[in-house]
Amino acid sequence: MTPSPPPCPVCEAPSNGFHFGIEVCSACSAFFRRTVFKNRKFRCWGEPINCCKVVSSARTSPEFVYPYRIPISAGSAFCKSCRFAKCLSVGMQKEIVQKGREGYGRREKMELAVVSSSQNLNNFKINRQGLPILDTIVETYKTLENVRICVHRGPNGEIFPKRSPKPVNYKETIAVFLKEYYLVGDWLSHCFPEFAAFPVDQKDLLHRSFYLQFVVLEGGFFSCNHKRSDIRYLPSGDYIDCVNPETYYYDPDGLQPMTPDEAVTMFASSFQSYRRNVTHPMLRENADRFEFLALTGLALFDADLENISEETASVCRKVRQRIQKEMLKYYISTMTPEDASLRLGNLISIIPSLHRATRRFLEDIELSHVLKAYAVDEKFYDNCLPKFGHL
Repeated sequence: MTPSPPPCPVCEAPSNGFHFGIEVCSACSAFFRRTVFKNRKFRCWGEPINCCKVVSSARTSPEFVYPYRIPISAGSAFCKSCRFAKCLSVGMQKEIVQKGREGYGRREKMELAVVSSSQNLNNFKINRQGLPILDTIVETYKTLENVRICVHRGPNGEIFPKRSPKPVNYKETIAVFLKEYYLVGDWLSHCFPEFAAFPVDQKDLLHRSFYLQFVVLEGGFFSCNHKRSDIRYLPSGDYIDCVNPETYYYDPDGLQPMTPDEAVTMFASSFQSYRRNVTHPMLRENADRFEFLALTGLALFDADLENISEETASVCRKVRQRIQKEMLKYYISTMTPEDASLRLGNLISIIPSLHRATRRFLEDIELSHVLKAYAVDEKFYDNCLPKFGHL
């Protein structure tokens, strides 16, 4: 027996798929799209104001004659101001609308044509119900962000008041990455039951190979959020100044055998590699949170790693396929199938570039370790990095 679709979180009608980041009904999806695209502004006439109940079963009644106010007890679905506010409050994302086609009527007709030509309409509808993997990643990532507030406290352990972000040097950066390694590992186990179920040696292999990729990829996502690529934000909220990399290579203890300027000459071109291979493509595509986290899953479940078992590789391939299918569902909620395929292809093409940027990162770490200059913390080097050549 096919389960009933969950209720729309906006109006309580049966939802029919994933639209603009949330599973809602087609009516609320269309209302949200039109409102955002046309930049409409509404005013609430309810009493009290901005408290109208939004329900799909509301209908006009003789006692309600425009422009008189509609009492909250009526449960008015006709208060557009409250309906739009609820769309936003449940998590519908305005920025996703901009990725859809502007000819919305034409897009809907094309989607109907695709459905009508399908041999199995019921399967099409069922496949649009929910994005279990991506939903889980997004929700657990929110938890990770909250935990980070406590983990990356100031030098005196304070959380409040909030301080301004500051540029950090290489020692401060590695200290953040070391904390994050174990934090991210715990997050992955909550994101993916498949990862949590792997044998310890396979889990460690995947985590080590994945972590530097995640560092580079998340840095690109932070750049998308802040709309700038001249600095690299860290999970702690501080940043690396890529325009003035000598600040990154400043040694507060004065123990390095080479000067910051010499270190810049040898290592700083890596920052350009990160920007060229990952940050700029993500900025160009304006990658959103769902896309960043989908790329995270694709990077983690690498079936081609050395020393990976056949059983683990098989699971990795299956999870990657499921993530890609969910991404197509996500895109089809705002795009034509053709545009959705192109968008998915553009995002997945970032993965090989991510590998190049991460390999450069690892090469710099290995070189600094050999030269004993600006080397990373030994604990981070021994416990958190893949063996050279396994990426």
